[in-house]
Amino acid sequence: MEENMHALMDRLNSSSQFLQSNDMRVTEVRHGFAKVEMIIDEQILNIHGFVHGGALFSLADTVAGAASFATGRDSVTLTGTINYIKPGRGGKLIGIAQEISSGRTTGVYEVFIFNDENVLLSRATFTMFFLDSDKMKKKKELFSFT
Repeated sequence: MEENMHALMDRLNSSSQFLQSNDMRVTEVRHGFAKVEMIIDEQILNIHGFVHGGALFSLADTVAGAASFATGRDSVTLTGTINYIKPGRGGKLIGIAQEISSGRTTGVYEVFIFNDENVLLSRATFTMFFLDSDKMKKKKELFSFT
């Protein structure tokens, strides 16, 4: 099981150009849980010198997706909401996601983003759609030309 989690981390970190180009790195995964870190540099700051809300949302979406993948199921984001609590400052962002519900077709994940001084910057909730659901399998069979 631990080997699978290391393989998942390696896959996410090496195959996602989005993570690499945005200085994100998956640092921990276990069933329904993930931790992703993001370097704060001038490219993600807004005009006030704080981390842009879009960067915080991207990190929240990424960590929710990683937590969803850590259940062994592929998924895409269905919905996401975020509350910005404090302005983003510091050297890095740390996103933590935990599964709070999982069903046949969707999973719900709660996300907290902290800076490197352990200050809570935002809280988000994401609903992920599982691509391996029965509905998706039936659609794949319906449109299969093999």
